[in-house]
Amino acid sequence: REFIEEVCKILNIDIKWSGKGLNEKGIDKKTGSIIIEINPKYFRPNEVSSLCGDSSRARKILNWKPKCNFKELVRIMVEADFKKEKNN
Repeated sequence: REFIEEVCKILNIDIKWSGKGLNEKGIDKKTGSIIIEINPKYFRPNEVSSLCGDSSRARKILNWKPKCNFKELVRIMVEADFKKEKNN
C-alpha cells in the first residue's frame, strides 16, 4: 500500500482505497477507475502477513549505507519504467 501510494503521488494520481483484505482495491478518485487490486495468482505459497527487511547486520559487518531512501527508490523505479516504455 505504501509503495502504491508513493507511486500515485509521483504520477499525480489521487488514490482512494475501497474494500478490505482480498477485496481491497485502489481507485483513481478523478476517473473512478480501479488502478490496482489483489490478484491471488501472485500469492506466495505460504503468504506471510508482513515482510520487513533489517539492514543492521549489513551496516555493521560491511559498513554498508543505503544510497537513497524509500521515496527516492520509488521515484527511480517509476522513472526507469517510463524510460523503458518510451524506448519500446
